[in-house]
Amino acid sequence: MIRLDKTPVEKWVTNTQLTQFMSIGELAHKQLWDMNVHKGSKGWLHWPAEDHHRLMQQMEAIAQRFRAISDVTVVIGIGGSYLGARAALSMMQSNFASEADQMRVLFAGNQLSESYIGDLLSILDEHEVTVVVISKSGGTLEPSAAFHTLRDYLEKRYGKGAAERICAVTDPESGTLRQFAGDRGYVTLPIPRDIGGRYSVLTAVGLLPMMIAGLPVNEVMAGAAEAYDELRQQTILENPAYVYAMIRHFLYLQGFAAEALVTYEPQAAHFAGWWQQLFGESQGKDGIGLFPTMLQYTTDLHSMGQYVQDARKMLLETVLDVHFTDTAHSITLPGELDEKSNYMSGKSFSELQQVAVASVIKAHTDAGVPNLLLHAEGNRPRLFGELVYFFEIACSFGGYLLGINGFDQPGVEAYKQEMRRRLV
Repeated sequence: MIRLDKTPVEKWVTNTQLTQFMSIGELAHKQLWDMNVHKGSKGWLHWPAEDHHRLMQQMEAIAQRFRAISDVTVVIGIGGSYLGARAALSMMQSNFASEADQMRVLFAGNQLSESYIGDLLSILDEHEVTVVVISKSGGTLEPSAAFHTLRDYLEKRYGKGAAERICAVTDPESGTLRQFAGDRGYVTLPIPRDIGGRYSVLTAVGLLPMMIAGLPVNEVMAGAAEAYDELRQQTILENPAYVYAMIRHFLYLQGFAAEALVTYEPQAAHFAGWWQQLFGESQGKDGIGLFPTMLQYTTDLHSMGQYVQDARKMLLETVLDVHFTDTAHSITLPGELDEKSNYMSGKSFSELQQVAVASVIKAHTDAGVPNLLLHAEGNRPRLFGELVYFFEIACSFGGYLLGINGFDQPGVEAYKQEMRRRLV
């Protein structure tokens, strides 16, 4: 369940202002749900409500085979082909997951570090290895370089048996990777043509790595379906995703330049990375848009807290306050502590964290930093699916408020073209 508390931001955005904004909000709502507006880019919109039984069976067969023949799967991808799966594993697995407890999923192809790929190759000889390469076209430099390096490794190690250890998640009909996979006999899964990378975490792009890791993907999809049912039926001012989008839009119009997604749970930190790409690529164009960044509190209070409190007031904070109902931890401090720490005596870590959330919001809003509070509670798989769909709706709705196409990313081509020119 996701609940928006806008009380800390009412100094900047009032209920009256939101009501006066209704006509623009209604237009954005109509544009969002009209499949002919930005046609071919909204396959994700109704995805949680559609029947994916056949896809689930295909993924389960691949996951079972990979788990039977390997203890390490390397998932190769970048951007939307990486961030969602990484966020899912981080949120749903233990902070200190043991290799003995589960299939180990490693990631590659999300940077060009020779040290990273070298260290990865150096440990693979100790394991049985499978590979999932995720790329709609197959032409993106970083995953392509990592894939062909790991493909070469597998072929030298396993010979003709390498092919059964590789799965390509790619365009269903065309593209470099689709053709290469067909020529080599790799098993493949489709990336729907009408779903862009940053919106693809609930497709095979994110679900297959989750399934290989042994995570309950049916629960993830159930959480997304619940969010779909709720957000589709609510009126504009009842819809927390819409209200969140409208408030951040109002603050942008007031001159705020950046938004930090603040998390207090380490398991949600990679989710913030997925959120950053979602909003950065969707709304950062045409010379406009909030700069999305992320802060991990309370850790970052001891590095960035000074800046947020006392520097130029160009930042708004959205606090994602998550509570996992499927964890059994309840850790209370001893009754007797040292003299300076006695004020914490008998308190649980949960109590300390909630006091931190409230105290930081109070200090920052008093200093002129707007804060939005998103309470998110539930078991981790369902909550992950719910959060993904919530932010996808909020982001695309916010794109229509800005009057931009939230489903393209033309700005990423400039550096790619320059790299190709220098490498040829």
